[in-house]
Amino acid sequence: MTRPGSIKQVALLAATIIFIVTTATASLDAQGLFSQSENLVSSEAIASLTVFHSGSTGYIAVKATVLDGWHINSNTPLDKFLIPTELVIHVPEGIELLGILYPEPELGQLQMSESKMSLYHGTILPGAIIRIDETIPPGDYEITCVLKYQGCNDLTCLEPASSTSRIVIRVGELSETAEAAWPGIFSAPPFAGADGTATEESFGDTVQEKGFLLTFILIFFGGLALNLTPCIYPLIPITVSYFGGQAGGKTSRTFFLTLIYVFGMSITYSALGIIAAMTGSLFGSALQNPFVILFIVAVLAGLATSMFGLWEIRMPTFLARRTGTAKQGGWGAFFMGLTVGIVAAPCIGPFVLGLLTYVGEMGNPVMGFLMFFTLAWGMGIPFIILGTVSGSITKLPSSGNWMIWVKKIFGFILLLMALYFARQLLTETIAGIGYILILLIGGLFLGWIDKVPGMGVKFNIFRKVLGATMIVAAFAMALIPGGPLRKGEEKPGVIWQPYTAEAFASATESGQPVMIDFSADWCIPCHELDHLTFTDPEVIKMSGNFTRLKVDLTGSGDTEKAIKTQYKIRGVPTIIFFGRSGSETRGTRITGFVGPEVMLEKMKQVSGTE
Repeated sequence: MTRPGSIKQVALLAATIIFIVTTATASLDAQGLFSQSENLVSSEAIASLTVFHSGSTGYIAVKATVLDGWHINSNTPLDKFLIPTELVIHVPEGIELLGILYPEPELGQLQMSESKMSLYHGTILPGAIIRIDETIPPGDYEITCVLKYQGCNDLTCLEPASSTSRIVIRVGELSETAEAAWPGIFSAPPFAGADGTATEESFGDTVQEKGFLLTFILIFFGGLALNLTPCIYPLIPITVSYFGGQAGGKTSRTFFLTLIYVFGMSITYSALGIIAAMTGSLFGSALQNPFVILFIVAVLAGLATSMFGLWEIRMPTFLARRTGTAKQGGWGAFFMGLTVGIVAAPCIGPFVLGLLTYVGEMGNPVMGFLMFFTLAWGMGIPFIILGTVSGSITKLPSSGNWMIWVKKIFGFILLLMALYFARQLLTETIAGIGYILILLIGGLFLGWIDKVPGMGVKFNIFRKVLGATMIVAAFAMALIPGGPLRKGEEKPGVIWQPYTAEAFASATESGQPVMIDFSADWCIPCHELDHLTFTDPEVIKMSGNFTRLKVDLTGSGDTEKAIKTQYKIRGVPTIIFFGRSGSETRGTRITGFVGPEVMLEKMKQVSGTE
């Protein structure tokens, strides 16, 4: 008969053996999983060029392959508890890391999750943009790439792990030929078109492929194309009024003055462009400075009062004696050109953005100034024609008292333009009332109060028709829905919420596409987008598929600077679209004004809806 004590000892021994075996098995399984996690991803670093030159920019890619049957989280997982994939690049001194690029993830449904997940599987190609410093000596330099990830399958997730790869790049003499390596990889996403870099890189490629002569010709025509953008609109009445109000003279002299006018405009535009390119500030941001605005307003208002005969623009006597009468008008035209160059600066678009980036990376202010100067002359060609035609009005027959009356028309136009720029310092209601008063007073003055002796009946009829038209325009502006006196009846538009990091994170976690509008009060194309594009019924309807965030870059504080750096914003307006995975959808970034059709096309591309 077995004693009870023996049974207890046997049971205890059996339990101990079972515990030891179970613990050992679990330990072995854990070690196996840990080992599997470490070996889940294999990686290899590759470079976009066989040789890098000092001052050049290029790419490093990490060719990472995930084991079959497994996946890793994307760099922006939709579940906040999951660990994102992160690429860390260690570069030696003399090489600058400009940014990390991630491929577009896929959305997948797994057994362990009820919601969709943002995943990478198979072979992926994250990478980085690097810049070689101008002072770095030729030689071989090692770059270390660490891909941090969390591997999962349909049922479980492993411990976080990493895969390290290294590459030695050569920085050579300028005489050494730099050839493209792995073109199939570096001509495809995320390296082509990621974060708006396609335009920037293609501009640099244009310089290398076409040479500087053809590049400058392309820049000139790029400037000519800027005349199709809304930022040019304010320059038209200013140019017409300035040259139309000049004293009579030969057409050849007027043409010469327009050349000086565009020359002055080009100098200011180029100076602002090179400052923006070299410092990373927003192109055209000078218009956010109240003193700059007041200066422009004072110049336009002063010129307007001279049109009314209150005073006459004259050079100091000692300068007039030295330059001669013919050159006095040249100084005035040059000064006006310098002033309107500030107005032209907000002109931004993919071409200008590419030029800004290229000049900034090139680091050569002289060459950069010449490029912007060429761009400004292309932009200024239509104003040479416009100014010459406007100035030729003084050569019409029988010029006399009626010409004094015409100058007063230009005076009222300049007053409207002065108020147009001053509106940034005023409330919208006060600015609107100012427009109405200028039109109303101008109509009464030009049509009835200001007498023009010696003119016939037809001229007086024309005078009254013009005056009545201005009065009707004033009343229409006061009564139309959305006008300064009827703000409660504004035309409906896309509804935005202020950008915050929390709002963006919440949208990406929910899997909803996001569109961010970067704008500023001084930005003319931004207002055009708000009034023309974002009020389109189809755009409003499609915007319901997005979380809509607006960033106000009117200021220049630390918060604005951080946001500009984070999203690589070089000018406004800029619209960025993020897909359901939380990554920017390549090829959809918008810079400058676009109409409803283009906006709808981008929105449909991102949301996947019709």
